[in-house]
Amino acid sequence: MERIVTAEQAKSKDRKAMASGIPSLALMQTAAQGIAAVVFARRSEGDTVTAICGTGNNGGDGVCAAWLLKCAGVDARIVLCGDENRCTPDTAHYLDAAKRDGVPVLSEWVPTAHEILIDALFGVGLSRPVEGAYRDLIERMNASGKPVVAADLPSGLDADSGRVQGAAVKATETVTMQARKAGMLLGKGRALCGTVTVQPLFSDDSEPELFFDGEADIAALLPKRPFDSHKGSNGHALLCVGSKTYPGAALLCSRAALRGGAGLLSVCTPDPVRPFFAALPEAITVPTGTADWGAQAADAAIRAMHKKQAIGIGCGVGAGDITPVVEAALRSSVPTVLDADALNQLAKRRELMGLLHENVILTPHAGEMARLLDTTVDDVLNDPLGAVSQFPCTVLLKGATTLVHANGKTAFLTFGNPGLAKGGSGDVLTGLITAMLAQGLKPFDAARAGAYLLGTSADRAMRLLNERMLLASDVIDMVQY
Repeated sequence: MERIVTAEQAKSKDRKAMASGIPSLALMQTAAQGIAAVVFARRSEGDTVTAICGTGNNGGDGVCAAWLLKCAGVDARIVLCGDENRCTPDTAHYLDAAKRDGVPVLSEWVPTAHEILIDALFGVGLSRPVEGAYRDLIERMNASGKPVVAADLPSGLDADSGRVQGAAVKATETVTMQARKAGMLLGKGRALCGTVTVQPLFSDDSEPELFFDGEADIAALLPKRPFDSHKGSNGHALLCVGSKTYPGAALLCSRAALRGGAGLLSVCTPDPVRPFFAALPEAITVPTGTADWGAQAADAAIRAMHKKQAIGIGCGVGAGDITPVVEAALRSSVPTVLDADALNQLAKRRELMGLLHENVILTPHAGEMARLLDTTVDDVLNDPLGAVSQFPCTVLLKGATTLVHANGKTAFLTFGNPGLAKGGSGDVLTGLITAMLAQGLKPFDAARAGAYLLGTSADRAMRLLNERMLLASDVIDMVQY
């Protein structure tokens, strides 16, 4: 588990470190050492290193890195953007040291033939769009084709949301201080940061509110299966999914739930969909006696909730009315996943929001989240951390970086590829999460595990699922005489 911080958290932790007795100059020099090490490893003989620096402490990191490189025999120079008299005290201290040791300090960047750039214009404190000469400079840096090592995060990138504030540096590598910033994993952040190195500055044993999940973290969530486990001990899940327009959604979701390890799976789906389940004999279909979702189908689904360990609702339901099913699931204590059309109906019947509780998982994409919050997609993307924190349940916000939030904690999951941006991926996710709930995982952990298993490549997912993914029909194919 890797810690992630917001801009305010980063600044607060720096203040606490200094209050504990670590001098601010020492923090800046440690940061600069991380930058210098990355630049030194990347440079070739004869390269010039140009640190393009602002007058704030982020600029000080670049100034100090240039000084350290010069002391190590590297041809280094500083381009100071702004009035030298407005430098912070720590930046001024290292600027004086650099001058004393012969580091050229320029007011304008004139590119050289073989050059590595250090971007130290703006840090986490940038709060307004980059304009004028600074924007022109960033655009010139991006157009130059030169390798760029960013100090802490690329200048112009919002540290919390990953938004580009007018213009932002496209870095080859980023040396971020103490912990990744949330914006480095959201919005445009992943595309602009390049390779990321975390440079520790001080010890921090506090429990993280934001964190990055790795394979080992997810593996630890999955309960071990005793050798004598049976279908009943591995959970009975119910899916309320599908319609005559979208039978494939019901099959995808159901197959994923079985592959995810649910011991038993019941699927309540309109009668025209049930024949498709001949391809998935392990699933138990619940007849509704109807051609679509309505009062009679809802009654069948509500009856089927009895003695289930987890419920998944919404995939491929279409325009059918499943509001009574959503309400009944929310009023029960059964762990429940609401996706797709269940989310849309929740947004329309806003009084149901009051029934959300800690055993519920919502799995919206940005558009569905905007409807749930009665806002715009831009508002969601501009503050995704704020969006996921608006509910008294687990929320999984889908995206290139998926966020899973509950009880003040947010997990970042960056696994996956553009191939998942197609119809059916969300249905598979709902099936996997429902299976995890049925096997006893807490909602926050089930959502994290499901998102990871969907996003990882097939071989990694299969390694974690192991014996969970074996279906009875798979065994038939292996029978030999």
